This record gives sequence, C-alpha cells and structure tokens, in this order.
Amino acid sequence: MESTNIYEQEKGLAVLDYQNYPEGIQEYMAVEEAFLLKHLQGAKSLLEIGCGDGRYLEMLAPVVGEILGIDYAEYLVNVSRKRTNNLPNVDVIHGNAKDLSSLLSKTYQFATLAWNTIGNMPPEIHPDVFRGLSQWVEERIFISTYQCSDAVMQERLKLYKNCGYKVNSINGNKVIMEDGQHTAYAYPINYFQELLESNHFSMETYDLGFCGVMIVGNNQNF
Repeated sequence: MESTNIYEQEKGLAVLDYQNYPEGIQEYMAVEEAFLLKHLQGAKSLLEIGCGDGRYLEMLAPVVGEILGIDYAEYLVNVSRKRTNNLPNVDVIHGNAKDLSSLLSKTYQFATLAWNTIGNMPPEIHPDVFRGLSQWVEERIFISTYQCSDAVMQERLKLYKNCGYKVNSINGNKVIMEDGQHTAYAYPINYFQELLESNHFSMETYDLGFCGVMIVGNNQNF
C-alpha cells in the first residue's frame, strides 16, 4: 500500500486551498457544493468520510441537524476540530473508514465522500468501506470523484503543480506524487457500480462540471 501521509503534514493543506485550483476544478467544487447544499437541506444526520480541513462540515452545519466527520489523518482532524469548535452540531473523530463498526454507535441518514475522498483511499480498503456504509447509512451516500479523461488529468496535474508537488509518475488515472507519499486515483463509473450493487446500493450519477461526477448510492437495506 502506498503511503498517503502527505495529509499528516501542513503542506497537505495546499491541496485543499481554493487559491490553488485551476479553472476546471474550481467549477467542479462550486457545482459539488451547490449539489450537497441542495440535497442535504434539512437532513437529520450526516456522516462525512474524509472530512479533511472541515470546510464541508462548516458549510453543511447550518442545514443538517447533526454531523460526524471522520478522517484518517490526525493532523487534519485537529484542523477540522479547530474550525468547527463553535458548531455544537458537529463532531470530528480520528479513524479509518474501513473500520466504521468500531467507530460508530448509531446509524446516520446520509453520508458524503466529497471531492475525490474515495480516490485518496487505497483501493484495497474500498470493499470494507462500502460494506460499512451499507450497514451504518440509512438512505443515501454521496460520492464525488474525478471524471476519467485526458482533459481532467491535465486539470489535476495543474492543481499539483500549483501546490508545488512533484509528480513522479502517472499510471492510467492514478497519479503518484512526492516520492510516493501521496497517490491519487480516479475510477470509471462501472467501478463504482460494482462496489455499490455488491453492497445493496442502487446508483445514480450527476455531472459536476467537466471535471467531476457525483455518484449517489441509495441503500436498499433499510
């Protein structure tokens, strides 16, 4: 498994800084934010996997009753806690999404894996992540990820360049940066369809500009 510990360091925040986003990714993020605000308005509870620096926790707190953010990077968990310290309906914990049964004590109405969170997870843990989501999320999961295309790859490479990261290699839709410290993937739609359907989710897709796609999984278990 390649290391992704770039997010355990302050320099990992550069990837989360709007100032570093090229135009295509700015569009992706703006459409994603509007989509989540629309579809989560009035939600009773939300589980955010890969909460990062807490930007989405802060954005969604006014429209969601209760939010729990989880991130595997302890550095980012501390950033998120500081950012949401004055939001009484938001909690943030440190943990790995493949171990939801050991982290959670109750189910959540919805879950999000925003801005390519899924692409920053090692693919070998995806089956465990989706199995857990099927057990702990009552209605829908919202998975935002990059489109797989040469044009989107160019936007991704611009982002990493703007952040000052060295790209060591590209393998299909996988980018390996910083001497292997961070590996970012993008996956075709049929990859998600297989993951979702094998865990009792039906699937819908929505474009997020030309760079992104929102994959919505509807849980058939509840």
